[in-house]
Amino acid sequence: MTGRFDRWTRQAFVPAAVAIAFWNPVQALAADPGGNWRQTYDTVMMWVNFIILVALLVKFLRQPLRNFLDKQRDAVKDTLDRLEAEKSRIKEEIQALKGVLEERKEKATDLHQRIVAQGENERRHIIETARQEAERRFVKARQLIDARYREACQALRNEMVDAAIDLAMQEFSKHMTPALEQSLTDRFLKTVADR
Repeated sequence: MTGRFDRWTRQAFVPAAVAIAFWNPVQALAADPGGNWRQTYDTVMMWVNFIILVALLVKFLRQPLRNFLDKQRDAVKDTLDRLEAEKSRIKEEIQALKGVLEERKEKATDLHQRIVAQGENERRHIIETARQEAERRFVKARQLIDARYREACQALRNEMVDAAIDLAMQEFSKHMTPALEQSLTDRFLKTVADR
């Protein structure tokens, strides 16, 4: 149906164009019967030449122009198809990159959690080591205090013994007689000889 309509339109266009082209000059001739015929003739011939030019252009340029426009349409279609394919490829790459990015985010989160857990373990280890070191130093300090206390007690005893001996010697020298000294010496020698 469309092909018949196009053919009918083309067949009706040429006679209509010719009729319109001749209508104005014919009216001009009818309006001026004794006037300037050369001017009217030039006008009519100009329109006839225009109609011939249009007919020739339609006849000879229609197919090349159609071929050119078809080539241009095909080129545009090919370009659009290529751009659509490129767009699809880029979308696929974007999706792949999003997947890689998501995977890297998960790995980074996992790595962060492992680092935090490792830091927490190290913190507990450091605290435990510090606690043990504090206990060891506390025990060592306690031992040092105990040793110093024993030394101080021993020094005090020694001083007390020395003081008691000095006091006893002073008191003993007041009560010591040569007979008592001889008796004590004999008893000491007897005890050593019995051993």
